[in-house]
Amino acid sequence: MTVPQAIYLAAVATYLILFLLFMRFFFWKAYADRNYWRRKPYLDRGLIVSLAEKRKRKVPFISVLVPARNEADVIAKTIDHMLALNYPTDRFEFIVATDEKELTQREEKLGMWIDQAVSFTMGLLPRGRLAPQARDLVLGALASECIDLCSSGVKRSTDLFHSGVLSPLSPSERARVVSEMAGTIILSPGRQARPRLWMLLRRLHPGHNEQQLREDYPRYLSLALTVALSYWLESTPAEITEQEKVFRDLWRFTRTGSPPVTADMACTLAKLLAGRVFQAVRAQAEAALLREHLGCIARDCLPTTQDIAEEKLKSLRGKEGTPAFKHVVVPFDFDGRLGGKRTGWAVPSTKGRALNFAIGFLHPESEMCGFYDAESRPDPDILLYVAFRRLGDGKKVRILQGPVFQVRNFYQMGPFCRIASLYQAVAHDWYMPALFRRLPFVGGTNLYAETELLRAIGGYDHSALTEDLELGARAYLLYGAWPEYLPYYSSEQTPPTFYAFFKQRLRWGTGHLQVMDKIRSASGYPADRKKPLLRQLFIKGQVEWVVYQSATFIPPLVLTLWWRGWVDPYILPEVVRWILNGFSATYIAFTVYAYYRYMPYLDTWASPRTLLGKAFVVLQLFFLPMAAFFFPVPYSSAMVLKALGKHPKTWTKTPRTRE
Repeated sequence: MTVPQAIYLAAVATYLILFLLFMRFFFWKAYADRNYWRRKPYLDRGLIVSLAEKRKRKVPFISVLVPARNEADVIAKTIDHMLALNYPTDRFEFIVATDEKELTQREEKLGMWIDQAVSFTMGLLPRGRLAPQARDLVLGALASECIDLCSSGVKRSTDLFHSGVLSPLSPSERARVVSEMAGTIILSPGRQARPRLWMLLRRLHPGHNEQQLREDYPRYLSLALTVALSYWLESTPAEITEQEKVFRDLWRFTRTGSPPVTADMACTLAKLLAGRVFQAVRAQAEAALLREHLGCIARDCLPTTQDIAEEKLKSLRGKEGTPAFKHVVVPFDFDGRLGGKRTGWAVPSTKGRALNFAIGFLHPESEMCGFYDAESRPDPDILLYVAFRRLGDGKKVRILQGPVFQVRNFYQMGPFCRIASLYQAVAHDWYMPALFRRLPFVGGTNLYAETELLRAIGGYDHSALTEDLELGARAYLLYGAWPEYLPYYSSEQTPPTFYAFFKQRLRWGTGHLQVMDKIRSASGYPADRKKPLLRQLFIKGQVEWVVYQSATFIPPLVLTLWWRGWVDPYILPEVVRWILNGFSATYIAFTVYAYYRYMPYLDTWASPRTLLGKAFVVLQLFFLPMAAFFFPVPYSSAMVLKALGKHPKTWTKTPRTRE
């Protein structure tokens, strides 16, 4: 046997081992289905009430907590979803914990944004120097004026709102739609604006069918183009010329529906808007009025998480049949400890800090606490199952951890993040039940923990980078609490860009190492729990990271050796080589299968409307061979950076996709 032949056989052996490791997914699936997914009981409210009566107990009171800082893009729908969970409404509560710093930061910068917006309208500030927030204020003012003009009977424009589809919307809601569409037109070049406008309209009108959207689209588009044109009228002639292509591409799409919209109509409205909003503010007195007006609409144009939570709270007051909804604001100087105090100086914001503060507002009867991220959408029946397990005959379950399908913003991600989200969903769906046999893994969302246990262990470590993993490890080490798999999903988001994905996973990897260091240095933990836990954390951490990262180097290494003539594949029969090549297709086929498996959890408003667009989404899944190399990179980077002392030391927030 020659050296090139030996190298090839070694590569084939390694390839087969890795393929067998991949095939473990199907064994994990069989285990998860047999022990959890197929054994889910049928549950309803009446059954839980009768079971509680049989046990001579009250229906368990459950508290659901969501920390939310800078989550204005997603929190409204999360509140609606949580309040609609299927459970006796008098036996659960929903708590949103926002951060005082968010509101303070807006108030501190609002004056600057208003000044920029006024300077722009007076011709003193170029469009390119406007802050995004100032631009949103300008567009918000233009959209409000546009709606007022149409409502007050501007010639040839009132028929825009004769549609019964639009009539139920309030003027402020219409202005919000028009403002967002105008912003999309301004920021999107040429034909790219059209699909984004459709996605935006579908997002803002989730209850409308395609026919209603087709009727809405030309009406809203005409107003949005009017607002965008009015905005551009303050630009130099050269800048206006740059936007002509946008209008050429979009005008023809406004001539559908009833009534048809014409460029003449929009230009008329644009001139009126320019006269009412821009030209009049050349006088200082009018500028002062505009500044006052912008201050009034700032809450609508630049809402904070607190604004949205308070708006929801106000709408629920006096409503019967709804669970208790609490909005608590974490003070800027809260020290972060469970039952902690105010320090008088700013304390870094973390998820654990917000949750520890919120735990202080639990209902006295709270028996279990559920934790979710700000964009979570759990299964509507999940609380019924948590109560069912608490009312069981056997030992009370103290921690329940469910799977998280981070695929909801799938159509808004890049190819790499799309593939990563699918494999993460498969891991939570099939692998997590097997993982619980070895490791007390606790995630930061779709988690339920006994209230008494949380208080006994002192809540979250607010300084930990992975406060969830640390909580699960500490609960096990102190009280032997081992998590049970919860066969009810929660759909969530994955960071849409590789940079955001890398930062999130880098924090997870660094936090994993941080938890191990904390356990090693702590005294008082039972040795029979501490050593096995550290061993499993090491295997599921550093060992697997190194193995998986090393495996990604094998294909390019073998290919390089083959180019140089150092690999001889002809030692194996041709039919065997074809079979080996077929194994590669298995990975692609599995990825496509995962896409269709988790399609029910994707946000459909962002999906492509054309057959070609849908085909392109599937074709992007063939990016898998290159993407696989980058999956373990954040974790291997965490080991390297920690060894060099350059690892992240502060908690960072995961960015959201607007919903």
